[in-house]
Parts: sequence; C-alpha cells; structure tokens
Amino acid sequence: MPASAQDVVAQVKAMLTGTVVTTGYEFEPPTLRLAHQFSDSLADGNGADEANQVYQDKATVAASTEASYDLAASLVDDFGGTITFTIIKAIMVINTSTTASVLHVGGGTGADGTNAFDTWIQSAAGAGVGDGSERILLRPGGLFLLWAPDATGYAVTGGTADKLIIKERSALAGGAFELTIIGVV
Repeated sequence: MPASAQDVVAQVKAMLTGTVVTTGYEFEPPTLRLAHQFSDSLADGNGADEANQVYQDKATVAASTEASYDLAASLVDDFGGTITFTIIKAIMVINTSTTASVLHVGGGTGADGTNAFDTWIQSAAGAGVGDGSERILLRPGGLFLLWAPDATGYAVTGGTADKLIIKERSALAGGAFELTIIGVV
C-alpha cells in the first residue's frame, strides 16, 4: 500500500530555564538566570521548512535487544500506508524506561552497522563515519531530538543508508521508548 496522503504541519519547541545561585555571600548572592529557547516549524511539502510524512511508535525492547526501523519502505504510518522516506527532517526519541535502561540510538542492522542511517553523523575529520557503529546513549528519562528543516535534511538511501536502530545496551533490564520521525517521501 502506498503512503497515505498527509497534510503535515509540525512545530518544535525546546526551552531550558532555571536559576543558579552562588552561596557563601554575606549579602544578596549573585544569581544567574537560565533562559534558552528554540522554536521552529515545518509546513506541508517537500522543500525547505517542509515535510510530508510522519511516523510514530511506542515500543519496548528486551535486555540486549534492538528495534530496527527501515526508513525506506518497511514502516507503516498510523493510517495504514507504507512509508518510503527519502529525507529525514526530525527524529525525536524519549527514553520512557522505568528501569536503569540506557538506549543506543543510531547505527544500522546489528553490531556491524549494515545499511546504517548515519547521514546525521560525521567523524572529527568531517567525513561521513560510515561503519554504522556510531550511536548516542539515551539515559532513562532522556530525550534525543534531531531537527533539520532545510531542503537537504538527512538523506535516506534505500538498501545502503536506511536503518535506524534503537537498542537496549545492557543485559540488566528491558527499555521503553517513544519515537517520532518526520520527513519527506
């Protein structure tokens, strides 16, 4: 079944606020106020500041196992259509584990990184990393957000750069997460 026709409108908002107070002063202590905000949006389409497909999942992974997401043709949207992403504009993963489960996000199929969706990672030298073993560690309660609203986004290439892996990294306990992917088909 082809991808469902969708009119996508998405907005991302991130805010980090707080107060830092230095102690040990006789009079009023110096205070630093944290206020960092980010807001952006995507309209429906396939160019800059646009996307036309959304995929969501809420999943669990057993200890030392992984969930594999083939971004080019094996995902099914909430309306029953098959998704073949060509560009990724946003990925959000929330580690909802109630245990000490740390998740790996990134890489390709299995430990060898076959067909890794890693176009969002570069080596220190600036070249694509390419072996699929690169990933971030997402601690319990943590959030990972990748946002690329420009026309290029992050390329998905079927059969070579299309597998996103979320793996529970320890043998201690299973993990749970929520995943949202926004992109262009």
